[in-house]
Amino acid sequence: MSRTDLSDIEYLRHIEHLAREIVNAADNEGWLTLATISDEATPLQRAVIETARQLRHHHFDGDGCLDEDLPLMKLAGVVILRPDALPVGMEESYSEICDRLDVEARPEGWAVWNTWAKDGQPISIVLIDSSGTEGLLMNWAQGVEVYPVTPLPAQVVLTRQGWVTPMTLSPASARKLETTRPIRTQ
Repeated sequence: MSRTDLSDIEYLRHIEHLAREIVNAADNEGWLTLATISDEATPLQRAVIETARQLRHHHFDGDGCLDEDLPLMKLAGVVILRPDALPVGMEESYSEICDRLDVEARPEGWAVWNTWAKDGQPISIVLIDSSGTEGLLMNWAQGVEVYPVTPLPAQVVLTRQGWVTPMTLSPASARKLETTRPIRTQ
């Protein structure tokens, strides 16, 4: 298969497939570990272990893999609001939450990123699309600490002071509050 026969995305998927084959072969040999790297590991083994760690990452729109020029956004946590699924502990109805946030109660719902303004104050950014946030949550659930790229202005519906809660804490926030075990960073 020639590189010129593939689109950029197809090429990246092919490289990822080949990397998974290498990692699987190492696992079959019995020396692959994702926890700690032995002092006796060879440079090749170290590279394969780091590749295995990176492959645990679930890719999503805005994960920074293809948008390397955009800065990553550190998050305190996230909230996904949907008419049929609200975070545990949220007392209001979906319509009431949307009214409080001053956004339309859309069937697709909203994603909310809780982060900090430049002056360190907590802010909530309401985003029109929640698919990237779902990908982010899939990574966090697997213990993979990733953060999204800063959203484009067209993705931001509004920004409010304070945080929308209850939220799913980012791995860094969970560590800071000492509420979870250490997370492997990318």
